Amino acid sequence: MNRIAKLLVILNGAMAVWASLVFLVFLKLDLLSWVMLNTCSPTQFVTILALASKRRVVMNAVVPWLLFFGSGGLLVFSWSGYMLVAQASHLIMTATAVFILVVAVKERKFRTLATGMAIGVIALVPFRFYQDQFLSAHPELLRLWLGVE
Repeated sequence: MNRIAKLLVILNGAMAVWASLVFLVFLKLDLLSWVMLNTCSPTQFVTILALASKRRVVMNAVVPWLLFFGSGGLLVFSWSGYMLVAQASHLIMTATAVFILVVAVKERKFRTLATGMAIGVIALVPFRFYQDQFLSAHPELLRLWLGVE
């Protein structure tokens, strides 16, 4: 693993551990509610495993998740207060996705890139459907997360 990959593993790990601590310990959410409300942290944990394993298909499969939840988070959440920490995490996720894509293109692993991205999208779509259903059924989680009554 090169220095950039190691740095991304450390940064993703630090942000994922902190967010997990906030959601699981401070906010006292159960595991399913944590995954549905803070999908970034589980995505970052899987990304760490993918980078550490150096398995290209797995690395490429996390890219749609990193882009959707990381880059998407940059556009959805505010840039003030406690959300600044979340935005830092979203920036790290976006940088990790770019790194994985650059490595795949630089190494000319287009088939592996396409296969991994397809697997990632195929997993992401039903997850997002379930996540929307879950959060619609538990609006109190959204109020807790967004800090509104």
